[in-house]
Amino acid sequence: MNPYLKRIRWRLLWISLACVLLSTGSFALNQWMYAASDDQCSWVVENGKIIIREILPDGVAEEAGLLEGDELVKIQGRTFPATLEGTLKAQRFINEKPANAYLIYTVKRQGRQILIPVRLVKPINLVQLALLLNGLVAWAIGLLVVLSAPERKSSRHFFYLAATALLLSGIIASGNAPTAIRVGIALMATVSVALLPPLWVHFFLRFPHPFALRRNRRFLRALYGTFAAMALIQLSVRLWFILNDGAVRPPVGGPETILRTLLGAIPAPLYAAAALTGLGFFVAGAFRASERLRRAVLPSLIVAAALCLDLVAWSVLQGRYGTSLLFQRQTFIFMLPAPLLPLSFAYAIFRHGLFDVRKVLLRWVSYMAILALTVALYLGGLAWAFSHLASIPSGWAGALIGLLALPLGWALRLLLRGIRRRFRRDFSSTREIALGAVREPRKRFSEEALLKSLRRALSEAFQPQLLEILPIEDRQILLPAAESEGRDDRRVRFPPQPLHLPAGLLRLARENRELVLGLGSEEADWIREQGEHLRAHVDALEAQLLLLILAGDQAHTAVLLGGKYAELNYGREDRELLREVALAAGQVLETAVMHGRLLAQERLSQELETARRIQESLITSQLPPIPGFHVALRLEPALETGGDLLFVKRRPSGAWLAAVGDVCGKGLAAALYMAQATALLEQAVQREDQGLEEILCSLDRTLRQLLGQRGFLTLILLEWDERGNYRLARAGHPGALLLKGLPEDCFTEVIPKGRGLGLRPAGPGDWEVIEGTLPPKGWMVLYSDGLSEAMNRQGELYGTDRLCGQLRRLWGTGSPRAACEAVFQDVSAFDTQNRDDRTLFILGREHA
Repeated sequence: MNPYLKRIRWRLLWISLACVLLSTGSFALNQWMYAASDDQCSWVVENGKIIIREILPDGVAEEAGLLEGDELVKIQGRTFPATLEGTLKAQRFINEKPANAYLIYTVKRQGRQILIPVRLVKPINLVQLALLLNGLVAWAIGLLVVLSAPERKSSRHFFYLAATALLLSGIIASGNAPTAIRVGIALMATVSVALLPPLWVHFFLRFPHPFALRRNRRFLRALYGTFAAMALIQLSVRLWFILNDGAVRPPVGGPETILRTLLGAIPAPLYAAAALTGLGFFVAGAFRASERLRRAVLPSLIVAAALCLDLVAWSVLQGRYGTSLLFQRQTFIFMLPAPLLPLSFAYAIFRHGLFDVRKVLLRWVSYMAILALTVALYLGGLAWAFSHLASIPSGWAGALIGLLALPLGWALRLLLRGIRRRFRRDFSSTREIALGAVREPRKRFSEEALLKSLRRALSEAFQPQLLEILPIEDRQILLPAAESEGRDDRRVRFPPQPLHLPAGLLRLARENRELVLGLGSEEADWIREQGEHLRAHVDALEAQLLLLILAGDQAHTAVLLGGKYAELNYGREDRELLREVALAAGQVLETAVMHGRLLAQERLSQELETARRIQESLITSQLPPIPGFHVALRLEPALETGGDLLFVKRRPSGAWLAAVGDVCGKGLAAALYMAQATALLEQAVQREDQGLEEILCSLDRTLRQLLGQRGFLTLILLEWDERGNYRLARAGHPGALLLKGLPEDCFTEVIPKGRGLGLRPAGPGDWEVIEGTLPPKGWMVLYSDGLSEAMNRQGELYGTDRLCGQLRRLWGTGSPRAACEAVFQDVSAFDTQNRDDRTLFILGREHA
């Protein structure tokens, strides 16, 4: 299970245990163990006398014969001062007596003292009972909801609200309880009144429509802080009363008005305002929610409105008749409709499938029924055994009880496990279907086959209303087109649009394997942050979950899932299964991706090898003997293919043409452009009427159409005849080197003017042609910048001077071929950083 969901389950367990124990324990202590005896009449201090103000109809006071207006003189022979403190002492004296005890009241009626025996009773506090029943119903429904979908914030919020309502039922303290218990109940009251009103408002800020205000930290701090401060003030007042007077009643004198205000006058309007504010957000959210959700929450909305009116009516009547004993005893009537609110939510959940609680409810009811039946059979069997086998010694009886408990516990364990397996039978088959798709060996080496199998398995396992498998590119997916019905009954169409996946969300997916993301309004704030139109698009698709599949640490594929079966939501077990499917699919997908990359690399290697062989066939690498000349040439690409050009061809006139060029870029693209340029040169050489200028002009026009916006070719052309006469033209390429001997003055760099070929915008080339005669033993050297711009570790370039020095040193050998090999070896040893295509052509004339 997801560790985060596991922590949530333990938190829910402890909160539930604490709230149930505190509320039921408080009710039991106040209603039974420390229940206060009551004479069912109320008193008031008037003119220095204690007067019986009101007698409860059909109560023990009326039965004894007490009348309203009687002056209370003594109780059981004890006189109490005619002050509020005296009435408190008299009340505590009565509360401490046992039930059905008789006290002799001495009252003065029409100037005569009368002794009247009054029987005391301990009535059940119906207000606390109504609150407890409401709290238990709300807590049970909230627990079912949160167990079915613990990952949804709205379900957890609903549970916290219900748990606080349950805790609220235990805040009524008996006047007969010890000080420690009253202090504990005061603390419970503080927590309840501090949390319940803001939780009510906050819940309806989130459900049924998520308002932006729910994320306003300042507003939430003010909301919770206001009620927390008021609760702390009330706690201080209550503790002051408890520790000084022994009862939660204000003393007589100046502070009375202030304390009454702090206890009731200020909090009551605040609580009413919170109730009405939450109702307002509920109404507004219901009308802004989808049609299906609006129909689902309509009964709850009506009940909530009725309860708010009931609360307002109670507040008004409390202000007018709050001191009436009859009103106080009948206040529980206002509490009776309270369970209708959680029950209306339960109706919406079951009727419209807001949460998948059916399975959770049936499972836990079965567990409790089996447990109760087993315990009843065990205790019943023991009772029968001891009633019929009374002669069994007590020691053997204890051993018998223990021995019988062991097989009974084992049988109970087997029953519960059987029930669990039965409830999980559908889930197990669903799990087998979903995981079987990604475990087939033949799917491990094909991304397409794996995703198709995953689609088929998810469709069969969950039967979702929407199932889209979308690639993730640049951390976003492209939502498919959708259509929904607007508020004015017009169809609203949404074209495909990208949904960006935040970096934080992908980081959680990589680090914590949070691969199943809810797309509901309360779970996916990151969608609303990208715009309301995108939020409406997701709602129109009715997508509930986004399943991320990672290939290694990279987000590869996203799966959009709509509601399963009959519009039911995905429960906790479903999400855990989908997370397991995503993990397994990610592992298989990583293997498939790696296999695909290996195949692509192998295919690319084969293609590059083919391209290299084709390029080598285009490059002049071997020449027939040329009488009177020695020729050395070499081209070495930086990669399998390169963009350097080396071309040597004999023209129809008998002259020879050599070309060295460099296409911008490297690799396969540059090699393709080089092949096109070589083909153009091949055509130009066959035409005798074209000189070097015409060849360059024709190449410039054609390459401008073939190359891209930023593509170009640098080229140098050398034409020579058998007498050593040469013509040299250059188009943006490094110039030629002319060597005539060892001295430095015998070295010349020939650099004709000329612009590169294929450059944009078009312009005059101004290609210059230099003519001359190569002397005997002279060398004409053409090269590419891959030689002169080679760079060592210190960032130093090889340079033209170093190249010329190396050629002069080797000129004395008289072998251009040896010089060519030596230059390439020297450059290779020098170059460590700037690997580029390298080309060298040396034309040497023999000695006359």
